[in-house]
Amino acid sequence: MRRTKIIATLGPAIDTAEKLCELVEAGANLFRINTAHGDWDTRRQWIGWIRDAEQTYKIPLGVLLDLAGPKIRIGSLHAPLTLHEGEQVVFTLGEQAHDTTIPLPVAEVFRAARVGDRLLLDDGAIELQITHVESGRLEATVLEGGELRSQKGVTLPHRTLALPSMTPKDREDLLEGIRAGVDWIALSFVRSVTDVMNLQALIREHGANLPVIAKIEQPAALDDLEPIVEVADGIMVARGDLGVQVDLAEVPILQKQIIHLCNQHAKPVITATQMLESMIREGRPTRAEATDVANAVLDGTDALMLSGETAVGAYPTHAVRWMARIAEVAEEHLEFLQLGELDAHTAGNATVAVARAACTVAQMVGAKAILTPTSSGGTPRWVSHFRPYQPILALTDHEALWRRLTLLWGVAPLLIPRVNTTDEMTTQAMIAARQTRLVKGGDRVVLTAGVPVNVPGNTNMIQVLTMER
Repeated sequence: MRRTKIIATLGPAIDTAEKLCELVEAGANLFRINTAHGDWDTRRQWIGWIRDAEQTYKIPLGVLLDLAGPKIRIGSLHAPLTLHEGEQVVFTLGEQAHDTTIPLPVAEVFRAARVGDRLLLDDGAIELQITHVESGRLEATVLEGGELRSQKGVTLPHRTLALPSMTPKDREDLLEGIRAGVDWIALSFVRSVTDVMNLQALIREHGANLPVIAKIEQPAALDDLEPIVEVADGIMVARGDLGVQVDLAEVPILQKQIIHLCNQHAKPVITATQMLESMIREGRPTRAEATDVANAVLDGTDALMLSGETAVGAYPTHAVRWMARIAEVAEEHLEFLQLGELDAHTAGNATVAVARAACTVAQMVGAKAILTPTSSGGTPRWVSHFRPYQPILALTDHEALWRRLTLLWGVAPLLIPRVNTTDEMTTQAMIAARQTRLVKGGDRVVLTAGVPVNVPGNTNMIQVLTMER
């Protein structure tokens, strides 16, 4: 069983249910819907295909709704522009190009920019230096040129723009996502723990209980990183915007630091952006990309994300298949059972203690799997934290939780009927485990449970059981 999960971004390349099913067969565990592009008719169709695929393959498939946030983009150009090194260009406030200037519809950029600042376009592919600023107008010299198309991203590094973390469009998309039954919400351009808490409160106001992924892509978020990790339900290392907001050379180290911190707090972490970028056009990855994917696995990431590779690429299924293959090989060299010392914030936590002990017992008795019945997801999350060699079979009667567990490293979510006693829970757990290919008759398994059952955060028991032959 591959332990590292794969998230595939949906887009125009996935325009039929059959193509989505191909991604599932190739190894996709979750699907990302990027609200920066597309419409809700298309998104609802994708979600319908995903739910149909769940029925076909009898496995949970998570849906991650990625809110676009206040990303700054240039407006609409008459045609693509080729910018040459040394050329002088002019940006003006507006949505549409009316002359030779480049439209930029966000007034805050003009207020925050200063002469001498760098201005990056298209995720840093084009670099300019600002030479003149006035109300609604910027002049800049091209330092590194390239082709510029409509709606490409704009970054003003080292300047904090007075923009809200959520736009009115994000609020509309959130409500549509709740109605459509998504499983995770990703918040873009997080700058502080307050941004995360505000979104969590807004979700509750809508009567929902959706976990929030905080995307780390702003320097301000790095300054508030530990509180963000503590409050968020998961973290995404969003290397695209992070790589243009900070020195590009720092990104690999920041990635490792963020993953390590998430591992310490038992919070799932996603590594994203340009992992197999060449596969947008090519049928196999470069050696550098294969190394990047493997290093993320070895760093301890829970999930790997494909963006343009599956959304608009020519080889979406190949990209998922290659990512799965690289991850599987990398996992052969992982350091398993990372017990270490418990941090102060976990002292006295019975669920953490039982999860740790279950991993130790599973190793000592040669168990083939660790079974974790759960009503909140806390126990499988902490068992995953300790990185056992054995697969973690997370058993729940909550369909929404069944899907959310798809993000956790090493966890295979299983849906079971609701139970009312410990004996019923044990019986259903053994039946569900037997129906997988991961255990067989005569194998030992370790089961963690809470007595009484169906009480969140009440894990207090470990059993060593033998599967009936």
